[in-house]
Amino acid sequence: MKKLLGIILLSAVSLGAHSQETMEDSGEKRFVLKFCPTQLFAGEFNFSYEQRVARILSLELEVGPTISQFGVNFGNQRLWQGNDGLGVWQFQSIGEDAEAAIGFHVSLAPKFYPTSEDNQLKGLYLSPVFKYRKYNYINEDINGILDDAKSHLDQMIFRFNMGFQFWPGDGNFSIDMYFGVGLSTFHIQGQSLDSYVDDQGYTQTRWSSFSDTGIRFNAATGLKFGFGM
Repeated sequence: MKKLLGIILLSAVSLGAHSQETMEDSGEKRFVLKFCPTQLFAGEFNFSYEQRVARILSLELEVGPTISQFGVNFGNQRLWQGNDGLGVWQFQSIGEDAEAAIGFHVSLAPKFYPTSEDNQLKGLYLSPVFKYRKYNYINEDINGILDDAKSHLDQMIFRFNMGFQFWPGDGNFSIDMYFGVGLSTFHIQGQSLDSYVDDQGYTQTRWSSFSDTGIRFNAATGLKFGFGM
């Protein structure tokens, strides 16, 4: 996983540096820095950098922290407790007593502007998105006997986005609207309290680890506000 994240970051930096060296200063849009407030619903603070690498091609890197149980999504584990008895949500939950903690997300997405003719990073675009997202949790012993334990939820996401970016008044302020669908894998590594009888016959408690994996449908829609030149 660390190698994958390193490749994503290195690719974004190298392509951005190459494009800056090869493009002349002609007033065309080269890059844009963005913030996506709608991703707060997914527990993400989403910041992105989009760099033009060719006339109809750019590369966008998204990074930022995640906060579990913030927003309304799969990362908010309180929405996904247990099993409804009808064969739905058959994976184990992290635990309803888990506390929110900070994780992170990173993604890389080439963006194709098929109708662009003026090198302005604007108009309709198509974009495959490769994303890794991690939510962390802190498990507390309600009896105050055991030290805190940590749980986490990891996701690998592949999604295909379609969007439209424009620059009101042809200025330096941009608006990016998008919608995408795809699939995501998830891996839950959780902790739960377990009772056992020790050698002296006393009942004790301890943390027991469990894990679960699977694949889920993934969809996203949002609005990004940016500044570029």
